[in-house]
Amino acid sequence: MWRYILFLIHIIGGLGTFQTAYAQTYLQGTNVLPLSDAAHCDLLQANTRLTPQQAFEKLSQVDPNPLKKNSQDMVGEFWWIDGMLVTMITRSITPDWPKVNLRERQRADAPEIIYVTGTTPDHTLANDYFSEIKSMNNFEVLVDYFKTMDNYKSFLVQDNKGKFIVMGTIYVKKQDAQKAHELIDLILNSLYFKQ
Repeated sequence: MWRYILFLIHIIGGLGTFQTAYAQTYLQGTNVLPLSDAAHCDLLQANTRLTPQQAFEKLSQVDPNPLKKNSQDMVGEFWWIDGMLVTMITRSITPDWPKVNLRERQRADAPEIIYVTGTTPDHTLANDYFSEIKSMNNFEVLVDYFKTMDNYKSFLVQDNKGKFIVMGTIYVKKQDAQKAHELIDLILNSLYFKQ
């Protein structure tokens, strides 16, 4: 009988802890991990994260017509840095979330230049597109985005051990595109995957 009572007390106490721990959620999405489980980044500390609701409000400040229509559409973890919204989606590399061939992704994401017979090809998209793959610290990264046409700048990071993948996005006002590129560099230079 005492074991049963102790068991019930333990369960009830555990439910209270569960409710307290998740009263304010900073992480959203399927199989998404906190960045801190996989890596360390001085700029993206756990105690400065935004909730999905706060992140959506910030997104609305920098993008007048966001693709995401409410806070439930926000996936990952979120930070507000110097007027820019940083989103990081961290996952373990598994059969469901496999390692990405960065060269293939780079080619697939690059804009196509459409040639119309008898006209000069329009290189506007190609000229506005930035893309690079580089090795840093203990990971490889693909950074790619349109410099002036979009309100977001993206990067995809995979650790060299093949354990984690991180998809990062900086949402920014179009006129602050250079600031976003500099922030990506700062994040990547301070990012280290755990051994």
